[in-house]
Amino acid sequence: MATPIQMPSLSPTMKEGKIVKWLKKVGDKISSGDAIAEVETDKSNLEVEAFDDGYLIEIAVPEGEVATVGSPIGFLGAKGEKATGGAPSAPAPQKAEAPKAAAPAAAPKPPEQAPAPAASGAGEGIAILMPSLSPTMTEGKIVKWLKKEGDKVSSGDAIAEVETDKSNLEVEAYDDGTLGRITVQAGDMAKVGAPIAFLTPKGAKAGTSAPAAAPQAPAAPKAPAAAAPSAPAGGQVVPLRREPQAPASGAGGRLRASPLAKRMAQERGLDISQVRGTGPLGRVVKRDVEQALGQGLAKAPAQAPAAKKAGAPPEVRAFGTRPEPQAVPMSSMRKVIGQRMSEVKPGVPHFYLTVEVEMDAAVKIREEAKALDLKVSVNDIIVKAAAIALRRSPKMNVSLQGDQVLHYGTVDVGIAVAIEDGLITPIIRDADLKGLQAISAESRDMAERARKRALKPAEYNGGSLTVSNLGMYGIDQFIAVINPPQSAIIAVGAVAEKAVVRDGQLAVRKMMTVTLSGDHRVIDGATGAEYLRELKGLLEHPSRLLF
Repeated sequence: MATPIQMPSLSPTMKEGKIVKWLKKVGDKISSGDAIAEVETDKSNLEVEAFDDGYLIEIAVPEGEVATVGSPIGFLGAKGEKATGGAPSAPAPQKAEAPKAAAPAAAPKPPEQAPAPAASGAGEGIAILMPSLSPTMTEGKIVKWLKKEGDKVSSGDAIAEVETDKSNLEVEAYDDGTLGRITVQAGDMAKVGAPIAFLTPKGAKAGTSAPAAAPQAPAAPKAPAAAAPSAPAGGQVVPLRREPQAPASGAGGRLRASPLAKRMAQERGLDISQVRGTGPLGRVVKRDVEQALGQGLAKAPAQAPAAKKAGAPPEVRAFGTRPEPQAVPMSSMRKVIGQRMSEVKPGVPHFYLTVEVEMDAAVKIREEAKALDLKVSVNDIIVKAAAIALRRSPKMNVSLQGDQVLHYGTVDVGIAVAIEDGLITPIIRDADLKGLQAISAESRDMAERARKRALKPAEYNGGSLTVSNLGMYGIDQFIAVINPPQSAIIAVGAVAEKAVVRDGQLAVRKMMTVTLSGDHRVIDGATGAEYLRELKGLLEHPSRLLF
């Protein structure tokens, strides 16, 4: 049966791609891993690979056209097979298929019963795809199957453990049914979006086709290539859609949403039943919640940050409450600044500010804690001070999302942790509301689990600002690169005794250098300088952390 070839997400920020060139033509034999098309993304030109064996039976998006991530750009099937019942195997205008999308449940002419390649999963039910478990993940390794073929599976059940580029995570089932054929064995790799197993829906017999989803056709699609055609018989893959559609709910009104998406929606006061899902089978995933928040679908707060009077003290919120970030459109001046800065330095235009901090009082706090058998490090004090300073400098607690600036109502600080394969930044949530001992315990726990690759995505994604400390390596001063989507990072050097002038006299003090890297599109030098002044004051007088 025909399997759609979807426009993949080839970069964390990619929303759509342009077909530059087809590397295969209709009728060509395709093997899994073959490059079939060259796609222009928002970052570079990359090749799209086939996830299955078969023949290219239809090209849905011709060269030069644009398709949204998740929409079908072509179809793969058996030799001589037609992509849809009654549709010609040669490329046909997408408009001709629009009436089909209006009534996906009807199947007037089944496709030819030509034998499909064994790897295509025809008639095996719903494909369980290798999910994208981190923004930089392109493939994953099946470490262990938690279910075996023939086991009953419920929506939300963990079915496999996957090793990503950052940690080991569990893959969940999106629907109820029975685990059919496992296509990727333990120890093998699979690219993001490739089927790793097939699920036989509840009530269906093994080997029969999965019931087709009942998507609603968009009222007026902007581009033919982005419209979702009716699901191919066999139900192997339900194409992802970014067009408005019915909220994601399964049989019996059950909502399909990932645990992370549910938690994010609950924390930010968002009615997840109104969010359009773009995950497998219309499941609501993290990016859908973020998009909904960016569109202002969350409950409006009593007072937007912009309405606060200048110079008014920041509101103190109760522990456990996490207001959603407020999306504020970029002003014309801010857009021009962003464009000018991007011309100077492509990507994220950095600026750097450095200050020296006297750490005698902070070191004394650490020594007092040690005398009381409390494990508090200098870095824990820095994280706490960075969080309090961020709360007192709300203009720093922002990030750029498209043409909007997100103003965060929470203070979440990342800590850079070196691991065997590189670097990861676990996030201390609500660091401004936690005591030094709580920050210390959480930092040590997450750093230990980071080295074991056991962190969950929610524990290292997001954050307001990152603290990168190389002082333990004897580094006096360095410059750190911002960790997107954050807008700032502070690079902390070693605490060392230096000769300084105090009251006209030479004195020896424990000094430390802090360098701020800021995103000049949303933060200005004066804003960063005010933040560093606040941070310096808190570290030099750490008793202020209590007030």
